[in-house]
Amino acid sequence: MQFLFYLILLSCIFVEYSLAINDTDLIQCTSHCSQITVSFAQPLVFPSQCQENNYDYALACGIEYKIDYDKQEITIDFQATNDTGSLEDQKPSEFLVQTIYLGLSKTITTEPTVITRKYGCNTNKDCAKQSYLNTINYFVTEGLSNLELIRNKLQNDSLLVGEESKRRCVDSSKIGSKQSIKCPTGLCYAHLEYYNLNEEQYFKQQRCDQENRPFLFSEIERHIPPSIQKEREFLKYRGNKNVCNRNDIIDKIKHLIAEYTNGTLSIQGDNKSISGKNGGLTIQQTISSSILVLFLFLIQLFI
Repeated sequence: MQFLFYLILLSCIFVEYSLAINDTDLIQCTSHCSQITVSFAQPLVFPSQCQENNYDYALACGIEYKIDYDKQEITIDFQATNDTGSLEDQKPSEFLVQTIYLGLSKTITTEPTVITRKYGCNTNKDCAKQSYLNTINYFVTEGLSNLELIRNKLQNDSLLVGEESKRRCVDSSKIGSKQSIKCPTGLCYAHLEYYNLNEEQYFKQQRCDQENRPFLFSEIERHIPPSIQKEREFLKYRGNKNVCNRNDIIDKIKHLIAEYTNGTLSIQGDNKSISGKNGGLTIQQTISSSILVLFLFLIQLFI
């Protein structure tokens, strides 16, 4: 009988702790509206299944959306999740993974101009949806002109490709002050990687590449608060402009990508606990009370 009493007491402790997590950590997130498509003309108009009354409570809100500049449409997937690994179980926190694929030649119509953004947060009510609403107008209006600046730095479709071309490209395998080489039949190629994985890792490669398909691919991952191991940057491109893979041009391309990203990560919440639906107990308060009950239980056990 005494054993049953202790078992019930311990069960109450765990139930109380679970309720406290629900009350203080869960936030309202838009959900149940995966794979919707909206146009550039009306990027803020969602179908009925994505309205405010269609949500879940979860530990984090998420959104993944693809901006297709050729089709002039945005494909969106809202999420409510209890997987906080990408946020490293910190609160408040945000993360962004952005991928840019940019076909640089306007004469090659099969190369897309597509940006994919994956964003997660636990800062406040419906924070992922709010981030989209706050930023999407920039991407469908000013964003394209920023991408055009990148194109103009790397590609000119009227330039010659062939033996008569006077194109030169930087070759990072060359040692000394003169690192440029002739590249009449190819394109200037740059490849840059930066990430932290226990220690800082950095890789850069520049060369004349015989592949004649000009493109740019970029991927960045950013976290607030900053993540020691997950911050990363990847950039790869081929262009036909003379020495467009030299270091100062690479830095300029990185700067234009950062401008396109537009500083959209910004903590909107604070470190205060969120009031719960059953009295607003904080996790710390609940843990303290649970420890007290457990302490009394142990005293009774050994008396």
